Amino acid sequence: MKQSSLLSFLLILISATLLHAQESGGSDGGSSSSSGSDSSSYGSGSSSSGGGAGVGIVVGENYVLKPSDVISVTVYQEEDLDKSVRIEGDGSVALALIGKVKLAGMTVAEAQSLVTDLYNRDYLVDPQISLLVVQFSPKIVHILGSVGSPGQVAIPPDRDLTLTEAIAGVRGVSRLGNPKKITIKRIDEDGRARQMEVNFSSIIQDPNAKDIILKEGDTIWVPERVF
Repeated sequence: MKQSSLLSFLLILISATLLHAQESGGSDGGSSSSSGSDSSSYGSGSSSSGGGAGVGIVVGENYVLKPSDVISVTVYQEEDLDKSVRIEGDGSVALALIGKVKLAGMTVAEAQSLVTDLYNRDYLVDPQISLLVVQFSPKIVHILGSVGSPGQVAIPPDRDLTLTEAIAGVRGVSRLGNPKKITIKRIDEDGRARQMEVNFSSIIQDPNAKDIILKEGDTIWVPERVF
């Protein structure tokens, strides 16, 4: 009887030991799997982050590159040739292998085609080139006088800025301002300064009135009312 009890006890002890070992192994395996999953996840994030250097700003197809724009040039499977560079004052950029290339004045599509041709000509076979704009050359107008918040308003890189949008950007004409006598000072391409007077009230009240398209460097002055 004692032997039977002792044998049963030993069988129970061995079974418990084996069960514990299996559970420990399964837990370790799950931990390893989880670790592998995390590693995969981080790897994916890292890859995405690495590609972030080539993420550009969405612009229209007709956007023309300008000095001070920053572009990212990515060559598929040639990471050593990838480069982010600012367009210099003379309109050129320095790229790996092909050297200086003048891109200012070209659309993004034209510039990408030119860079692809230059790499294809002497260095690579059927290269896949991606050229993106990652930072724009700043274009601003100045708004002074009786407005809510005098200062600068940026012109969007891929479209025009109207006087209505610019005034809204400085919190509108103030209570003391005279919207009927706004003046715009502009420097023409030949360097000559000219000034125009605008009835802003007419623009915002008359549905048939045309808004004013502002140009880079314009200075808008809103005078006070005369009481």
